[in-house]
Amino acid sequence: MNIENISALMRQLESLGFENSGYSLLKRISFKPENFILSQKIEMGKNKLSLQLFFEKDIKQDIYVLSYYDAILQKETPLIDAAINGINTANLEKSMMEIDWKNAFDFVTKKQLNLEDKTSWEKELKVESVIDGLSELEKSEDGKIVAVGLKLKYWAGISYQELFGNISPLKNKSEVSQRFYFFEGQTGISVDEAYGFLQNRWLEKQMQAKRKQTDGTEISETEKDSHASSGSGLLKKKRLGSSRTVKPNKSVLS
Repeated sequence: MNIENISALMRQLESLGFENSGYSLLKRISFKPENFILSQKIEMGKNKLSLQLFFEKDIKQDIYVLSYYDAILQKETPLIDAAINGINTANLEKSMMEIDWKNAFDFVTKKQLNLEDKTSWEKELKVESVIDGLSELEKSEDGKIVAVGLKLKYWAGISYQELFGNISPLKNKSEVSQRFYFFEGQTGISVDEAYGFLQNRWLEKQMQAKRKQTDGTEISETEKDSHASSGSGLLKKKRLGSSRTVKPNKSVLS
């Protein structure tokens, strides 16, 4: 095992803002793969930064190098505090906050189960209650938006995607991403710099959405005016045609 290479990579990661990656790096390299990915999540205020670092082996030098990393900024979306389909969204979110979802989605760990002792499966009852609440929300369009927002907020990084349903539309609205490459002799983009860049991308995305909405409204108004003017024109033509029609004289019989 090339300890010097691992030490150099650790220094590089620390200088970029990736903390406590040394042991994960060592474990992955011990399997001697051609390439591998390390994942990290960093809380940035109310936002989350998901990072995936891609390493590959330089066969000529027999060392591993950091080629690039993908950064995904997940913005916290404000949820509606309301009663939808009989579900109070604020209470549902409070229930989701109290659950350790990483543990809830752990279907591998084994432990003895005693169904007669309700206290041993109270956590599972709470999970079931939350799932029931999310299902009720999803029965309406407004509720679906809230349900997806809650899933994104509390289930981010969970591997059981079949439980998410279709979250793509809201996910696209709440995320921006960018890949940052590393070139020989260059320091590379740090985590803080990546966060600043993605924040700017997010603002740009919001401005484009507002511009699109404004343009759509203007087009709609123009179409209405166009239909109205064309309709009045036809009405004028119709009236003009009627006025030009000469009624035939009645014949007088003698």
